[in-house]
Amino acid sequence: MSVLYTPLPLELVMFTEDSTSPYQDIAIDGATLTVQPTATGMGKIVRINSTNPDHYLKPEFQPGQQISLSKLQI
Repeated sequence: MSVLYTPLPLELVMFTEDSTSPYQDIAIDGATLTVQPTATGMGKIVRINSTNPDHYLKPEFQPGQQISLSKLQI
C-alpha cells in the first residue's frame, strides 16, 4: 500500500482522461501534436508533444495553425 502526500486536490491527482475529449493526438513527421477538430477534415493545433527542439521551431507546427486531418492517420 502506498501513501501519497500532496497539497493538490484529489480530482487533479486522480485525473483520468475523458473519452469525450474534443482533442486528438496525431503524429506528423515524428512529432505528436494535440489537435482540436474545427471543421470537416480540418483541425487547429493546440499543443506540440515532442522532445525534439526542432519541432518547436517549425512554423507549420505552431499552436493555432490549421492543418488538414483528412490525409493523416489518426
